[in-house]
Amino acid sequence: MALKDIASALGISISTVSRVLNTENTSAASQELKRKIWEEAKKQGYMPNQAARQLRESAIPDAPEPKSLYCVFAVAPQESKDDPFYTKILESVEQEAFKHNYILQYTFSATALDVPGALTPILSATPSDYLVIIGRFKPALLKRLEVYFKKTIYIGLNLLDAPCDQIVCNSREIARTVVRYLHSLNHRNIGFIGSAEGRLRGYQETVTDLKLPTDSRYIIDDTVLSMEGGYQGMLRLLDSAPDVTAVFCANDMVSIGALKACRDRGVRVPEDISLIGVNDVENVQYTDPMLSSVRVPLEEMGKMAVVMLLDRVNGGHTSHVTVQFPYTIVKRGSCRAL
Repeated sequence: MALKDIASALGISISTVSRVLNTENTSAASQELKRKIWEEAKKQGYMPNQAARQLRESAIPDAPEPKSLYCVFAVAPQESKDDPFYTKILESVEQEAFKHNYILQYTFSATALDVPGALTPILSATPSDYLVIIGRFKPALLKRLEVYFKKTIYIGLNLLDAPCDQIVCNSREIARTVVRYLHSLNHRNIGFIGSAEGRLRGYQETVTDLKLPTDSRYIIDDTVLSMEGGYQGMLRLLDSAPDVTAVFCANDMVSIGALKACRDRGVRVPEDISLIGVNDVENVQYTDPMLSSVRVPLEEMGKMAVVMLLDRVNGGHTSHVTVQFPYTIVKRGSCRAL
């Protein structure tokens, strides 16, 4: 969530939004404007920085001043608002940072950088050299961020060819494991709904290795990774490949949308089509049937990102380090053997 988005919606400055949401400044704006800012923040999914507030309230006299770090969601805003993947990692980062006398000062989307100088007033008020990047980060973004931040770390599912520390659960390997799992259930016409990244490459490599159909009609690779994206992607897949028997969805939000599309089309899950997603967010346990997924250790990844970032800050390592976390398939009612 970008402060810019709230400011743009209300036609006010980013600095005013920042003062209202992130400080105790009672004169930052009128009561009516404060009410509008908080209403818009709630609408856009803004989460108050409780760690920062607790740190201020529990401050010990003569204790070191807490340092700030920032976080950017390197994905479309609608994806970060839709997917608990981001909030789980963010909460873990914030909690671990708090233990080390750091506060997560601001969270913004990559689109905030599209406006020249958008971060200048924020960083002028609370400067920081430290940044955590969450999401489908493109290496070209790093050069834009280097203007503001000297030490960065990336958390996500794609290995990057980029000069920064990385905390990764390898989506390419996840895809290979999922396709082989569906193949073990005797599925041969396996579809994919997602975007053109590691998961797609892993899917394509594995269907080729297994000599399964590689026809492009089984692939929907231009999907926004959200429930609506999954819904629309599944409708397109059912039209292009009516013989598909199993679908690998790039994440759980996509699989939830795909499940609804199947229901609306009268396609039974898992009797007619098996579905599996990635991340194993809590939402998939409340669908009918419960959705199979790949469990990614989101909380552990967030904690490790802070530990590694602070190790670099304190001179513990200078080379760029990549840590890969393991994953596990969680088998539920949305997949069955043919």
